[in-house]
Amino acid sequence: MNNWTPEELLFRCDRLSVRLERLATNFLHISMLSQTVESGAQALSIVRESKSFLELTAVDLDFDNAFELAQIQRQLSHWHRRWEDTWQNESDRASIAIHTKAWAEQVRTIAGILV
Repeated sequence: MNNWTPEELLFRCDRLSVRLERLATNFLHISMLSQTVESGAQALSIVRESKSFLELTAVDLDFDNAFELAQIQRQLSHWHRRWEDTWQNESDRASIAIHTKAWAEQVRTIAGILV
């Protein structure tokens, strides 16, 4: 039995393309939030959500695309472990912005959505 939250269960019931677009939107939101240090708590909340959503999406993808999502999840976990220090550092936030924007494009490509 899975211990999914109601939000995770609703997410899991969406079509794959909808889930990928939601992930892309989350990544773009994190990128936008990375412009200011004050938005760290909000960005961390989206990071946590995205980590679980990546897992709930990867199970329905082919091996290569699932591997790509796992790599994204790994990087999010790395940031999450050191969130306070990472978010306080302007160059780290800039790196987060660059990565998350690229990930948004990547998951849209996986979904077959033209950006």
